[in-house]
Amino acid sequence: MSPQELDQLITSQPLPTLPVGKLKQIESAVTTGLKPVRPLAPVGAYLAAFAAILIGACVISWRYILGEHGWEALSNLQRLLVFAPLVAIAALLVFSIVRQMTPAAKYTRATALFAAGVFVLMLALMAVLFRPVQESAFVQDGLVCFRAGMLFAAPAAFLFALLLWRGAGLSPALTGATAGGLAGLAGLTVLEIHCPNLNLYHIVVWHVSVTLVCVIVGLVFSGVTFRRWTSNH
Repeated sequence: MSPQELDQLITSQPLPTLPVGKLKQIESAVTTGLKPVRPLAPVGAYLAAFAAILIGACVISWRYILGEHGWEALSNLQRLLVFAPLVAIAALLVFSIVRQMTPAAKYTRATALFAAGVFVLMLALMAVLFRPVQESAFVQDGLVCFRAGMLFAAPAAFLFALLLWRGAGLSPALTGATAGGLAGLAGLTVLEIHCPNLNLYHIVVWHVSVTLVCVIVGLVFSGVTFRRWTSNH
């Protein structure tokens, strides 16, 4: 039977008339517990909020805590080819995560994947820009940088979570990974501004790892939180 024939069969049969009391009973069962949905703020407000958190982390680290020794150690070409991709990735992730807060929004997954592609391109540029060097205090110095990056990534992640709590994302895994990546990007940017160590091994292992760890943590945390939330509702 074709869909058209099935539609004709359904529409040709008269529906039984329900008593008024039964209709009210059904309506009461459906509407009980329904509450008005709190509307989301304008998209521009969320874009500005996420961007402000990222910029704030960089400005605070630069002006008041860590300084700009890394920025000063870079050549003009290195600054351009490192920070331009960082800005592009941040913009893409902010756009993606704000869209993820809105049900049925478009381009969320594609934008996040594009940001991941730019991140890989940035790693390739770093491999060209910086030279690998053996260091006697590789782990000791690296852990200092890693802790500094996480020191800024963790508060950023917390603030991002507060903003996301007001949204209605339907893909917890993607949202968690994107938020984690955005927080990790804040830590990575802070380290690139602060750390004067231009050893490729140091940058990839201890700077870039801040972003990768935050992506994994965001992915796991969102998955566990979502499962607990759904099991209780």
